[in-house]
Amino acid sequence: MKTRINSFSLLIVFLLGAVSFGITACSDKESSAGQPEITGVKILSSDTINYSYDQLYTKAGPGTMLALMGNNLGGALHVFINDQEVTFNTTMNTDHSLIVTVPTEEKGFKLSAFDSSVKDEIRVVTNGGTAIYAFKITAPGPQVQRLQAIYPREKGDTLRLYGLNLVDIEKIYFTDTQAAALDTTTWEQVPGNHTPITDYKIEMMDHHLNPSNNAYETTSVLAAVAPAEVPDSGAIVVECAGGTSYVAFYKRPGKPVITSLSSDMPQISEDLVITGSEFVQVESITYGDVTLTSDEFTVSPEENMITIPFAKKPTDGSGTKLTVTTPGGSVSVDRFYDYSTILTTFDGDATDNGWGPNCSFANSGTADGTYALFDVPTEYQQWWGVMIYFRKDWNGNSFPLSGNIPATATADEVYFAIEVFNDGSDYNNGVFTGYIRYMFQPIGDQENTYDNFAWDDYNAGTFVNDQPVLGDYEGNAPVGKWYRHVLPLSKFACYKDKTFAEIVTTGLNQFRLQSINQGTPSGKINVKFDNARVIYIPSK
Repeated sequence: MKTRINSFSLLIVFLLGAVSFGITACSDKESSAGQPEITGVKILSSDTINYSYDQLYTKAGPGTMLALMGNNLGGALHVFINDQEVTFNTTMNTDHSLIVTVPTEEKGFKLSAFDSSVKDEIRVVTNGGTAIYAFKITAPGPQVQRLQAIYPREKGDTLRLYGLNLVDIEKIYFTDTQAAALDTTTWEQVPGNHTPITDYKIEMMDHHLNPSNNAYETTSVLAAVAPAEVPDSGAIVVECAGGTSYVAFYKRPGKPVITSLSSDMPQISEDLVITGSEFVQVESITYGDVTLTSDEFTVSPEENMITIPFAKKPTDGSGTKLTVTTPGGSVSVDRFYDYSTILTTFDGDATDNGWGPNCSFANSGTADGTYALFDVPTEYQQWWGVMIYFRKDWNGNSFPLSGNIPATATADEVYFAIEVFNDGSDYNNGVFTGYIRYMFQPIGDQENTYDNFAWDDYNAGTFVNDQPVLGDYEGNAPVGKWYRHVLPLSKFACYKDKTFAEIVTTGLNQFRLQSINQGTPSGKINVKFDNARVIYIPSK
């Protein structure tokens, strides 16, 4: 491993050597007036290359401090890099060295990667003549971000590489070493068996200033044609003047993987988002008795996310498995659209206690039927607000809880879930103090409440929400679209520290969601609710 030292210390060491060299050289007047010569270039400071003072270099990035080594360099009049004159400190100039810093693009410096009229060379002009040395000022290092190509990937297929700074390309090739191995091992030359890719062209080279970091970058698309020999797996490597980058390659797709669903029971018109990997050429998505074809969903360019504008509900009893199928295989998750988890859909399947002020109910105009609505143009300070308050029936029966939840699941893994559409309410704006009070009542027991806030200063009447009001599983609370709000049953004393089997025994006789505002700031509330249920989400 090369050891890098502080660039200022390195400069001092260099200058001490250069000065001693210069004293000897200046006594030789014939040498100082002779033809200048650059014999090599050392790097004193760089953010673009892992350099060593013991080596000579033939390329570096903008902003690099260079030491030009040679003969008869004393009394330099001009220094040109890429045909552009650059400034240098004459007091550091000796017969055998000259120190110069390459300007950056942000200061107007031109690179040969983007301007064919400039030459990759350094020129030093003295009274004795001109010294020329071939030297490349490179564009920023390449980043291959993704590969897109139809499977199976065979001879003659076009492989599109998307990324940044895919310019000044020196060579492209396959290696049969896996990308994961390249990520986790140390190498100077890319290991493995290399298969050259010689037929390629640049389809996009958008060179621009990135305002987020005030640095130039090049959005790139590279189209490469697969050669006769294509490895079953490995990586595609792009070596540019500015560095080396690679991306994983598979001749045939791997089996897809699902890591999460945005909801287990999305509302009609809600976007169901499936996240995972290897969503390559997705052929179909099935759940229950519904099959979606490729024109009914969208796969992200990174092939790690599928978005479904949810429009088709499965039939009750047709199954609870969601399956994604690709040429690489199929992957399934269970407990999707499990009707047995439902407490109420507000369509006559449970009993409204009818307490006031009651929410209103409206027909969605879709297969989802009726939803509940909190609509309060201005909610002032109050302790008893609009509510959803339901029981299974007047006979005191518990809501049936799903038999598809493991008996050993903990109260931290069993959630109350409900689909929510927040239409511009003032929740979570840092001013409005309104929140939702939750009440769950076991069979024959007192109600258990959860208020979703902690007192900051009780005497002052101030408090902070301990999580976003109506937050989803990731702690987000979207506005203007349907999404799933969840709350673990461990928030309630009657269920805390229990297994799901014990929660079933404890039972659930009634539940209530109620709008409360114990602070003085007022605010608007407009929220729709549907598909209240109890579900299982395994711990991460």
